[in-house]
Amino acid sequence: MDILDNIIFATYNRNLTAGRPIVSDFLANPVIGPNPGLLNPGPPAPMVPLFGYPVFDKLNYCSFDDVSLLERGILRHWHDVDNQDIYPNPLAPLANQFSSFVDSSTYHMIYAYLLENTRILQIFERVIERYLNDEELGISNGLPTFNWIQNSEKLFFKNDSPKATNLRSLIRPSSDTSRRNAYHRMFGMDLAFGDVETQSSNVVYPKTKSSNQQFIVLFERYLTEIWQGYINARNTSGANTSDVNILIELSQQLQEMLAARRGDTAGNTYSHLNLSKEEFSSVLMTSWFTFIISYDSPVVNFLSCQSSTIGERLIKIGNKVGIPAHCKCQSLFEMAGSAATILLAIEARGLLDNPAWVGGMLASLNPPVPNPLPVQASFMNAFLTVINNWEKATGHKIKNPEATITSVARQQRPLPSANGKMVQPTNGKPIGAENN
Repeated sequence: MDILDNIIFATYNRNLTAGRPIVSDFLANPVIGPNPGLLNPGPPAPMVPLFGYPVFDKLNYCSFDDVSLLERGILRHWHDVDNQDIYPNPLAPLANQFSSFVDSSTYHMIYAYLLENTRILQIFERVIERYLNDEELGISNGLPTFNWIQNSEKLFFKNDSPKATNLRSLIRPSSDTSRRNAYHRMFGMDLAFGDVETQSSNVVYPKTKSSNQQFIVLFERYLTEIWQGYINARNTSGANTSDVNILIELSQQLQEMLAARRGDTAGNTYSHLNLSKEEFSSVLMTSWFTFIISYDSPVVNFLSCQSSTIGERLIKIGNKVGIPAHCKCQSLFEMAGSAATILLAIEARGLLDNPAWVGGMLASLNPPVPNPLPVQASFMNAFLTVINNWEKATGHKIKNPEATITSVARQQRPLPSANGKMVQPTNGKPIGAENN
């Protein structure tokens, strides 16, 4: 289940005290996927059923009349993750579980970082602001849209937001700069856009010297080596230039780099790891707004921004409120989940630092393969999703790295367009700049 599914489950099945009842108003639909670990390194995690609530139920929950119900669900889920609990299927044995947090939070900051680069949070902040301050966008004639906007403001844009997700204080007055600080520390990267209010290409926020400045270089090299191993596994003749040992070494370097930012994981629960609240909060916030445009929801229909793809819906909404979405937002949406799955597995160890397992993964999509593991094929598909969309979003050549032109990124002067207006060119950020 994703974080919204898990919060729904916690709301209706978990108490803040002992004696938790297993009673739910919702039914789950099974979706199979990998369950990588994080906190407790060990043998490879088995495939377990992951579940998602029907879209209609999720919409009803997110637009519930009493936002305090949602706040309690968020807090309960935060405690469940910290307690390394399991969400069991009440209609089946414990082995058939909804979600398990024994080995992992199942959330990774890279998911939020990629999604925030679409500008989805800035765009919906503007949508909510305009809806609440005037009638420029119209007046909603249905409760789902009205309640969803009210709940969004109360959950994410007020100073006393839920305890488990609140990144504001007298010391950190802006949740936006708190997230930017966390992204920079974990990945050594800024977001690909600046501040909306000041129209500046840069945002001033605290930057620490203890940041993973080499993450992007190391991660792209890792993806390149994965691609080389994959295409060599498909070859039936010719030289094999792949080296599994290099993949293991790069995986371990990435693991050490990310672990350095989290602090000592031995004996610590999730809430006591460095940047855990920033991770949980940013994943929840981006997931909340991503869900509402994942289909032609009542909010999308209210804004008259229907489309067949999530990226096009965001682009239309952004144009409606005057904030252009990232021109490659579809690729960012498509690879966010797969990137999180990969980095969670790297941090967990046991899968992607096992030479035999990685070799099987590289060959898992190339029949005939003797007894391929479904989890290996799942991970290989995740890598291919990231590789293909990373190239689209960044312009960096993963499949042919020699073709990537490297230079110092500079902010260019605006250029005159055909109609005489000044056009601001892209600014060369790591994930690509928005198309203004």
